[in-house]
Amino acid sequence: MSNTTITTEKQTKPPISRNIFRRVRPVFYALILLCVIGIITQPNFLTIRNLRNIILSTTPWAIATIGQSLALLTAGIDLSIGPVISLTNIVAAFLMKDYPEYALGISLLCIALGLFVGLINGLVIAYLKLNPFLFTLASGTAIQGVTLGIMYQPGGMVTPEFLQISRISIGFLPLATLYILFLYVVGSFILKRTSFGLSIYAVGGNQNSARLSGIRVERVLIAVYTISGFLASLAGLYIASRIGSGDPIVGEPISLDTITAAVLGGTSLFGGIGDLWGGLAGAFFIGTLSTTLNLNNVSPFYQWIVKGFILIAAMAIDLWRHTGNNEIV
Repeated sequence: MSNTTITTEKQTKPPISRNIFRRVRPVFYALILLCVIGIITQPNFLTIRNLRNIILSTTPWAIATIGQSLALLTAGIDLSIGPVISLTNIVAAFLMKDYPEYALGISLLCIALGLFVGLINGLVIAYLKLNPFLFTLASGTAIQGVTLGIMYQPGGMVTPEFLQISRISIGFLPLATLYILFLYVVGSFILKRTSFGLSIYAVGGNQNSARLSGIRVERVLIAVYTISGFLASLAGLYIASRIGSGDPIVGEPISLDTITAAVLGGTSLFGGIGDLWGGLAGAFFIGTLSTTLNLNNVSPFYQWIVKGFILIAAMAIDLWRHTGNNEIV
């Protein structure tokens, strides 16, 4: 009898790693299919130059997707990511143009801005219990207004040394590859191997149960949104390094792009389920898609339509998984 029970439990509760792979597997298939389409439509798709361009253009999405994934894992969302990216991007370019000798201090100031915005988001969501969607939308709108007040059109300039952050390579691979790998390895370790990471899953699964089990839910939420703001500031600084100047609307599409990447990678909009590596694959899917569409001279307006449909499809799949009771917590 006991052997039968044990066998049944093993059959009805597959290993968590297997279920995570099941969730992220579709985005890897989609990424492979997209690469095949790119190779067929553009003979130069597999050139070193184009592959480098995909990595460089995907880097800010990949960095910001970590923060968005963490917010989604708590059953929240962060729509202020894009505006924070725009703000830190223009502050860096605006100040470095006049004070190039203080590039390091300016970079730290930009990071502090991201941390501050994330902290405010976390405090309000945790203690005032405001809806994350509505509050981060409101805070993001306010931040975008501040950004346009500082610089209403592209301008400014970063230092030649700061430009090297996005331009240094190791062989044919951009150094950005190491930035991404480092952040994802550290993030995945924290998420899977620490009490804080496990608390994020617990809060997203059920806040009341997490609180009853001794988890300080408010502290977890504050930390998650602060981390998201920090990562958004890093993405903004990276973009400033890559384009060499500031653009007040450069982060505008990134909030939704990071949601698309995270959900495509298997992170549930309902919280408690997901994996950072799937989000990375989702980010590269978005980056590869944008590059492929640009190579085929597809209008940016149509690109927005395509990305919109992809987000709708990803949300529909996530809803089907949730309501179909196919989730493994």
